[in-house]
Amino acid sequence: MRTCLLVGGCAAILAGPAWAQSSVTLYGSIDVGVDFVSNSQGKHLYQESSGKRQPDRWGLLIKEDLGGGNSAFARLESGLLTNTGAQINPTSFFNRNAYVGLENDRFGSLSFGNINDYIYQYVGRLNNSVPGISSFYTPGNLDGLANTHALNNAVKYESINFHGFQLGAMNAFGNQAGDFSAGRQYSVGAQYSSGTVNFGIAYTMSHNRTADIFGTFSLNSLLGQPLRQGTMFNASRYSTLAAGASVKIGIFTPHVTYSGVDLKNAQGSAKLNNYQAGVNTELVGGLGFFILGLSVDHSLFQGLTINQYNLFLTDYLSKRTQVYAGVGLQHASGPGARAAQFGYQPSSTGSQTVARIGLNHMF
Repeated sequence: MRTCLLVGGCAAILAGPAWAQSSVTLYGSIDVGVDFVSNSQGKHLYQESSGKRQPDRWGLLIKEDLGGGNSAFARLESGLLTNTGAQINPTSFFNRNAYVGLENDRFGSLSFGNINDYIYQYVGRLNNSVPGISSFYTPGNLDGLANTHALNNAVKYESINFHGFQLGAMNAFGNQAGDFSAGRQYSVGAQYSSGTVNFGIAYTMSHNRTADIFGTFSLNSLLGQPLRQGTMFNASRYSTLAAGASVKIGIFTPHVTYSGVDLKNAQGSAKLNNYQAGVNTELVGGLGFFILGLSVDHSLFQGLTINQYNLFLTDYLSKRTQVYAGVGLQHASGPGARAAQFGYQPSSTGSQTVARIGLNHMF
């Protein structure tokens, strides 16, 4: 999925004088498709959009062997919208990743910069959206299983991979004089990965972070804060605990994920619980040319219940290119409930269906 451009003159320009073996990898993903939404603010919607299977992005991974089991590395990664050519975040060019670090083959790695937390890194790859489309994530992606909330000013430690086990911790500084906790974030996690069994667990705490509660649940207030379109909920403490697992049994790969989001301010706390389960099936012998995925989501928040049922089919034309189709049916119940699948405008009712056909190429 990634094309390694072995150095020569390019590495000398990007990495400076090369005293040991170095490499630069250019990688990315281009994903465009057509969506149908049964109810988008009261109307049917047909649209072309990008990044719904894999986020559209390009990046550079730079590595240099320093000898003695030590190496230096850096990553710069930027998101984009293929259907318009626009930068996904106009205020931050390398908005997905921007970090530099050192690694030792016995003690692990230490990196500094704008880095994804362990919720995304260790658990995000195990949930219903893999394989799938972005609307299969939990409501509003408030748990961060999708890569939409990298931690700025972060210092990250990650252990070596020891027989499939790996763990890490990171701290993101708030950079506010006289108040160390203001804006501070930290994350810890552990994972195990083998050819058959995969497991991940992670916890992230953020101080002074916002959440789009109105856009996700259509609530007019939460914990004493009035809400409306474009007004974010301000949480003094925003914590997320997530865990996921999958196991390969022949041509079947069942998987489960749990995430709990706790939002707190001076008035109290509100808890969002998300439960996901599903199974992916290789349809052609065990060669994996076709993957069929079935899954279900169940979420509970402030008297609201949200259930979603997902179906996904992908045809791997090659290791880098796939044609796919997916559909998600969401039903929300409770006071004033309106369905709203992640990445789409809310329905005017408690039901919403999102269907998509797309093409994804990775390089």
